[in-house]
Amino acid sequence: MVAIDWDFWFSKPYIYTWQAAALIHGINPKQIKFPVRDAAGELHFDQTNFDGRYEEFRLTLDLLTENAWIQNFSAQNLRVDFKRFLFWARHIRKWQMPPRLAAFAQGVDLDALDENAEEKANLLRDERNTLQIIWALRTMLKEHQYGKTDRELIYYLSKTYSDKSGFKRLALEMKFAEAQVASEM
Repeated sequence: MVAIDWDFWFSKPYIYTWQAAALIHGINPKQIKFPVRDAAGELHFDQTNFDGRYEEFRLTLDLLTENAWIQNFSAQNLRVDFKRFLFWARHIRKWQMPPRLAAFAQGVDLDALDENAEEKANLLRDERNTLQIIWALRTMLKEHQYGKTDRELIYYLSKTYSDKSGFKRLALEMKFAEAQVASEM
């Protein structure tokens, strides 16, 4: 099992829901293979990456996902506002978590987070707009010889721009999925 670089995670304002669920259980999200989304939007994980704790991870992920909008820590596109989520997980749900994570969650000041709410709303709006542009371009590329399907386009882009981290196959799959969801809003 790979040690978790807590400082890295604490520096991130938004993380994927599945990453948040993994961290709650002390599972390093970097050891988990990126999930695959099916046509219904359901995430599927390689269960061998969870050190036998897949079921508890999945229960946490499901509960987290169900509460994200209601408890105001959703950041759209399968992500959460990490600090708001931790406040909810520690103070509302009272989940047990690794000591470093619990200490960080204990120090989250919800009032200070609310002061930045307008700025965050603007950032999320910009992100949604960017995703809608990505989906519009994806739709236009259906006529490209390598763009008939998402799989063909992702393969083409990952090979053409292999030196750019944002064009890795898994990153493109997730970004296309997020863009599709954003375009439906």
